[in-house]
Amino acid sequence: MKKHILFVDDDPLLREFYAVMMDQESDRWEIALAENGSQALEILAAGNFDVVVSDMRMPKMDGVELMREVRRRSPQISRIIISGLGDQEEIAKSLETTHQFIAKPVKPKELFDTLSRIGKMDAFLLDEKLKALVGRLDSLPSFPSIYLQIIRELNTEDPSIETIADIAIQDPALTAKMLQVANSAAFGLAHKVSSPFDAVHFIGLNAVRSIALSAHVFRDFERADIKRFSAQQLWNDALRCAQITRLIMRLEKIDENETEDACTAAMLRNVGKLMLAKNLPQEFQQTLVLATEQNLSLPEAGQKILGATHAGVAAYLFGLWGLATPMVEAVAFHLQPAESETRSFSPLAAVHVAHVFAGELWPDKTSGKPAELDQDYLAAVGVNGQLERWRTEIKKMLAKNA
Repeated sequence: MKKHILFVDDDPLLREFYAVMMDQESDRWEIALAENGSQALEILAAGNFDVVVSDMRMPKMDGVELMREVRRRSPQISRIIISGLGDQEEIAKSLETTHQFIAKPVKPKELFDTLSRIGKMDAFLLDEKLKALVGRLDSLPSFPSIYLQIIRELNTEDPSIETIADIAIQDPALTAKMLQVANSAAFGLAHKVSSPFDAVHFIGLNAVRSIALSAHVFRDFERADIKRFSAQQLWNDALRCAQITRLIMRLEKIDENETEDACTAAMLRNVGKLMLAKNLPQEFQQTLVLATEQNLSLPEAGQKILGATHAGVAAYLFGLWGLATPMVEAVAFHLQPAESETRSFSPLAAVHVAHVFAGELWPDKTSGKPAELDQDYLAAVGVNGQLERWRTEIKKMLAKNA
């Protein structure tokens, strides 16, 4: 059955561009076009749509206002904003209205990749039990504007270490996390790093963005007080998993942008635990106890007590923020990768393996049955033959940094 998509843009040339571009997907998608927000709402009222894609800047009703109304009337519709990078600070103020951002100029492959996964992701993110659980959370972290500043600098022709360091200084928590990472055993430095500039230099420009996003989220929840649970332990685990993920991606010779997407997902994969610990402490405590007493995995215990998993809660937030689809997918499915539609090596596969390897190297006895590798999935994406090589290289890395 075909899905239905509505494109909204006040530029007639762009509407024509979308029509021509989607013609090659005519066996899967029925499209409609609207030149403004009012017309879009009329079209939506007259039919059933799966996705709305809107430009950000339009007269009378802009993209955020339109998406807010679409959410109110038809919350099940996936909402995508097309925007220039400079518009995203505006969008960040109204992130509850959109699911995804696609930057201008629109690349057909990026749009098609987003649309090809959106059905599976939406089925996951819009699960009624997950929606009900998220609806009970009083506190969701805000999107960090400093992350957008870093992204903006990284997208310049010649990104500057000095500029990135100056941005980081604005956020003491980010500065502290960068220094902690730079001085960790992972970098094996002979001297202590004490300045943000040196931290950025040793960590690497791209790595700063994943730390910026993670530090902001962890800071929001670091005061959660739960027995058998430590936010600091979770941060240490996030750094270790990201370190292993980066090595796996580099061994597979994946480009730096996709590698950093994978590292960001590795650092954020357990943020749902923080969200539940702060907002629903008693039930999250029950989940930890049940997992330990009945030797269940934490997702299994979460389904029994809460009706959803911590991975689902985190993915819901990051989908809401409009983070890149590979990141959201890796967070959502890192515990159960076969539930995704991706059958090629991607951040999801790397994070799944890194999560399991980290659990083997640093067991967490408070989280129930440890995660296991999904051998069938890894065979399907063509990397099951690499596992022993990855283990060997990880042990070399850890021995070198010891």
